[in-house]
Amino acid sequence: MNALQVGLCPLDLTDERHVRRLLCDDSRGSAAGSRLLTRPDFVPDGFTVAERMTGQVLLHPSERAFDPWLSRLIADKLARIAAPAGRSAVTDPAVAAFCRDQTLRLLDHTWEESPATQSASDSPANSLSNQELPSVVDRVIAHCVLGDVRAPVATHLRYADRGVSVAVALAPLVLERCGTDLSRLLRYSLAAGLLGAEQKARAPGPGARLPIDASATPVATARKLWPRYRALAERPLQVDHWAEFASEVLDGPRRLVWFFDDCAETVIDLLLLTRLKEANPQLEITMVPKSLPCYTDADTGLLLRLLATPSLQALGVGGALQASDVCRFGPTMATANLRKLSPELAGQLDAADCVFVKGTNIHEMFQGGIDRPMYTGFVLVSEFNESAMGVDASSAPLFLVHSGPGEYAHWGFEGRESRTVRYSDQRLVRLCWSTLTDHQLRKNCDDPAVLREELRRLDSLTERVLPRTRPALDGEKALVHRALRRVTGSAPRIP
Repeated sequence: MNALQVGLCPLDLTDERHVRRLLCDDSRGSAAGSRLLTRPDFVPDGFTVAERMTGQVLLHPSERAFDPWLSRLIADKLARIAAPAGRSAVTDPAVAAFCRDQTLRLLDHTWEESPATQSASDSPANSLSNQELPSVVDRVIAHCVLGDVRAPVATHLRYADRGVSVAVALAPLVLERCGTDLSRLLRYSLAAGLLGAEQKARAPGPGARLPIDASATPVATARKLWPRYRALAERPLQVDHWAEFASEVLDGPRRLVWFFDDCAETVIDLLLLTRLKEANPQLEITMVPKSLPCYTDADTGLLLRLLATPSLQALGVGGALQASDVCRFGPTMATANLRKLSPELAGQLDAADCVFVKGTNIHEMFQGGIDRPMYTGFVLVSEFNESAMGVDASSAPLFLVHSGPGEYAHWGFEGRESRTVRYSDQRLVRLCWSTLTDHQLRKNCDDPAVLREELRRLDSLTERVLPRTRPALDGEKALVHRALRRVTGSAPRIP
């Protein structure tokens, strides 16, 4: 029996609207998101799906061969969702193979007329960023298996339910500990990203895990985890731009757009947002969940349920924050692409004074491109992100990073081919051409000799970086020139 005989639906690649939805393009043909760009030719730093397909990027050995990796990704997603009534079990290898083949058809598709997110000669593989692909696979599965490209592909329901229940049980302990200390409450919201993180593809090291026991009640689990959670949250931030963020949102009429990440940490985010609103009643907050279930991320339905949860309302959530503050048109993927934003979300960003992003997925897609100040808060756990941050992830350090309009905090993933560092546990980690650690050093350095050496190193990369990375390199060189001028009163002319 072939795949079509068990009721699977092939993709209709002649329907442009359908293809847009498959590619998680929420713009509905609008160019509103493009008006947020610092320059019209902006593309996210990183690598494309096409580069991954051809093996042009250095990844973990288990991820380098594209076809086996894609097959495993699809099989894992199918195994986690419920089979539609009357259809073949989604663990059937034929179903996975059908979805893989349809995904490859989509990636190889060519456009008769060019949508705003594609150049005329490009296939989706050439323009899709690597971060977008897992969510595109979700949309392929939704159409092929569930019969509706917009159908939820909820792969981590148990993770979400357990993590949220434990976070809700932890919430009163967090507020009692933090009181009115907003910077401390931020650290608790960052460390909450470790709740249940052992269930994710890239789990934290043993000393930084907050495992959720499925056999225990949420209250019992919360009490058990509280001492370790508290210890992890009370650490100083590895990179700390709280003072800048506070100055952005705590004084007078301000507009903040907040992008959520994992389900469990969203509970603690709501505590922080409530306290921010109480500290500055003139602060307008737009809360942005995903509009569909995406991996372990908070979606619109979950956020609305949390705002109506009695135990959270008793802590102030739902008073300062309202359901009307939720953007119902958030990304349909686990990241976000500025050119693919819904007109509604693009409008909120256009009116914003600053943006706060939880997690690194959206940060990687927005940095260098968005014309608003951006703050990114996250806990570092994966080797993949070690490459960008230049920091050992084994202890799960906490970060609050500030990026000005058009600023890159890190760049040059292709540098991993040439640049490595060995950490204390003897792990060899490949690094981007410029990590967050490098960037922070250049921003804060007062030693002219060090700055001149950094400028020489950056100059040496001129012929080595990819064209998409050149704006980031030029911006970094300009940063060092400004630092030299600040320290010495003069600087070499920018070429």
